[in-house]
Amino acid sequence: MAPRSPEQFAEIREVRRHQILDAALHVFAEDSYHGSSIAAVAKRAKVSKGLIYNYFKSKEELLLTLITDLFDEAMELMDVDPEVPLTHEKFIDVIHKSVDVSVQNPQRWKLYMSLSFQPDVTPLLMEKMLPRIQPFMIQMNNYFMERGHQDPITMMRYYSAVMDGVQLHILMDPQNFPVDKVKQMMIDQFA
Repeated sequence: MAPRSPEQFAEIREVRRHQILDAALHVFAEDSYHGSSIAAVAKRAKVSKGLIYNYFKSKEELLLTLITDLFDEAMELMDVDPEVPLTHEKFIDVIHKSVDVSVQNPQRWKLYMSLSFQPDVTPLLMEKMLPRIQPFMIQMNNYFMERGHQDPITMMRYYSAVMDGVQLHILMDPQNFPVDKVKQMMIDQFA
């Protein structure tokens, strides 16, 4: 058997990293962030506790990486470039994709939502995510300002709150939620 190539090692490392992050999402959501341990994550991931420390320095770093990766994944899916103004068509696309992310992987986003609502996680989440979210918030603010809204910041926050509620309802009742009708209502109201 030939020794592994650097590419093979990189692939193995990425698979392990994903395995650890997936296990952490489940453990943190089910047992709470403070109620869980690296040992519990290791057990769920079927790896040694020491191996986790090869990837992450601490439980907090693991949490922050998990949240950052989930957010980056969602932003990549929406294909939003903070340097490019939102067009009407792009905003409609963002509505569709923001709703669809909850429909396509409800278990993962349900765990993320339950994790993000934990009181001891929320400050960490805001500290880490606010700088990442701000360019998108500015872009949305500009979108609403260009459409003549008197208070674009409030409109942007209102849109975000409605989207959060839609995603939450999809996660709570995916079979009965009228996804297409709600998407159209959001397009009619916000775009």
